[in-house]
Amino acid sequence: MGSGLLSSLMGVRSKRAGISAGVMGVAMAMYYVGFVAGIPAMTRIHERISRRWQFVCCTTAMGLGSAAYGLIVHPVAWLGLRFATGFCIAGCYLVVESWLHDISHNDIRGKVMGAYVGVASAGMAMGQLILSVVDPSSWVPFAIAGAITGMAWVPLFAVKVGGGERHQRTGTLTMLEVARLVPSGIIGFLLVGLTQGCLLMMASVYAARAGLSAGQVALFVGAITAGAVLLQIPIGVIADRVSRRLVMVVLCVVASLLCLVLLNTAPGTAPAYLLAFALGGFSAPLYALGNAYTHDWLPPGQGVPASSALLSTYSLGAVFGPLLAAVSMTMFGTSGFFWALLIAHSMLALFMAYRIVVAPDRAFVPIGVD
Repeated sequence: MGSGLLSSLMGVRSKRAGISAGVMGVAMAMYYVGFVAGIPAMTRIHERISRRWQFVCCTTAMGLGSAAYGLIVHPVAWLGLRFATGFCIAGCYLVVESWLHDISHNDIRGKVMGAYVGVASAGMAMGQLILSVVDPSSWVPFAIAGAITGMAWVPLFAVKVGGGERHQRTGTLTMLEVARLVPSGIIGFLLVGLTQGCLLMMASVYAARAGLSAGQVALFVGAITAGAVLLQIPIGVIADRVSRRLVMVVLCVVASLLCLVLLNTAPGTAPAYLLAFALGGFSAPLYALGNAYTHDWLPPGQGVPASSALLSTYSLGAVFGPLLAAVSMTMFGTSGFFWALLIAHSMLALFMAYRIVVAPDRAFVPIGVD
């Protein structure tokens, strides 16, 4: 909720402050630069403190940072704050994803990760509802985002299974080892990062520059996240029964076609919101599917190093998502947002199709090259 509200707030507030789409693209990319820097640091911290307390520290710092965005509306300040936000949220993702993978097995992993991403998307959608009823020109909505984020640790104290565990360094996998074992997962996740960095970070920037009001921006971004909420688990169930990579190819093809239609759809209309809903529904599950597929092929007990490798790879790709959208929007106007999404999803579809041909799916084994 806090992240969803903050991201859309930045899109609306930057437009009113006269900050260009190019500058905002760089600012949004700094979030993932911080994410890349945060993963190794958070992995080392996880060796010293428990999952639960690491999550407490990260969310508290993010809450304070969220409130600071509204105090200093300046590109340079936002660059630093986006870096810090990405650095801290890397710890949150590392804790939660390694935790889930440690207690999941292959035949339900798609549903588990789908539920996880679905809950996160639901929170982002609820954040848009808050944006629609507050004044984005004031500091108050930033403070609300900070308060919500700062309280995110509270439910974790009700969790009994695995909350007090720390990461053990012995027997871990490096990113290169993960890439050698599961090339479809690690390289594919780089492209997943490109698609999601473009979609999630720049949707509000696009909507604000397309002439939509703050409420309409919230509705557009909320439609994307609502689609992600409703389709995550059904797609995860399907991917537990058939090839995860084939499902990813189909999702990318459909998302690319939706982008083509959106290029010829007027912003702020009912068809545009419906298409945005479908786009979120077919694009957002790529994260859960790529994540689940990689863990399918790794030995048990490697949740932290595998999650660390995947998150680093994802964030590296996601750094270029906002930059791709910013360059495209600078060249082609607001429609460049959908051209960027079309390019990113097409690249992922082609790569996964290639991997299916050269390394066909087979039965799961404890460890092996995909």
